[in-house]
Amino acid sequence: MKKRLLFIAPGYYGFNEVVYDGLKKYSGYEVTHINSTLPYQYKNILEKVYNFFLKLFFKKNIKNIKRGEHIQRIINSHNYDIVLINRPDVLTENDLLSAIQKSKRSIALFWDSIQKIPSQKNYIKKFDVCCSFDSEDCKKYKLNYITNFYFIEHHKKEEKYNIGYLATYDKRIKETITLFNYFKEKNISARGKIFTYKSIPVKEKLPSNLEIIHEIIPFSTSYKYYFDFKIILDIAHPHQKGLSFRPYEAIGLNKKLITTNQEILHCDFYNPNNILVVNDVQNILIPESFISNDYEQPEQWIKEKYYIKNWIKTILSLNEN
Repeated sequence: MKKRLLFIAPGYYGFNEVVYDGLKKYSGYEVTHINSTLPYQYKNILEKVYNFFLKLFFKKNIKNIKRGEHIQRIINSHNYDIVLINRPDVLTENDLLSAIQKSKRSIALFWDSIQKIPSQKNYIKKFDVCCSFDSEDCKKYKLNYITNFYFIEHHKKEEKYNIGYLATYDKRIKETITLFNYFKEKNISARGKIFTYKSIPVKEKLPSNLEIIHEIIPFSTSYKYYFDFKIILDIAHPHQKGLSFRPYEAIGLNKKLITTNQEILHCDFYNPNNILVVNDVQNILIPESFISNDYEQPEQWIKEKYYIKNWIKTILSLNEN
């Protein structure tokens, strides 16, 4: 009989769908997936009115109640060999406990640093295995280190621009503006898209090569944006030590990379002909040769190591008995 795996993750940016697809293809388990932030749709206007009074007088929300019932129904439908939970802090204590109790082995995946989401450290002792891509967190909290990954391999298409950037509106905006002003001054063709909610308008004046968007580009399709570019730009979050998905997407798509994350210098795939590390955005210098020279293909073992197939195998084998 095939072993069972329960995968629970929030539906943020569609990351859960990419991992779920990878688990089905490469884990060897029968996989059940729960979206821990699944939105609830009212059945009719009466239910919406009922929920208004429920929140007003009893401080309860039918959306949370129904989501909890949905999660519990799936959890209790089987016993599992492994439960893999991304962002356990999103679950209620009851749902988290139920999932762990129904599984022989539990694995937590922290997809952000603990400095960004401090509550994550409260869950470390609840799991058999906890893993993170942030090397500093792994040392400090004795977590298992696991890199991010790429899931789409090279797609041949004519590159229209030199540098492409895709990000959300946050503390990196000043560095972003500085870099894109530099690109304009040096006649380096660059385009960037910054996502923000309409309720959080961008206050800074942006150069013309940066565009504001109000619809999230899902993780499952965002890689397509980079097809038009020779180089991917990666600006590290100030509260994050580990590498984001951008360096790994660059490997999969055969793209060069410009990054402000110094940790990449210690990676086995670091190649100065493919990767330019920016120490100070105020004193940046991009050699013309870095832009004009062709991308140098890494060895095949590098490609295989950071592909989602190996990521799935690695995370599921951590601390196996």
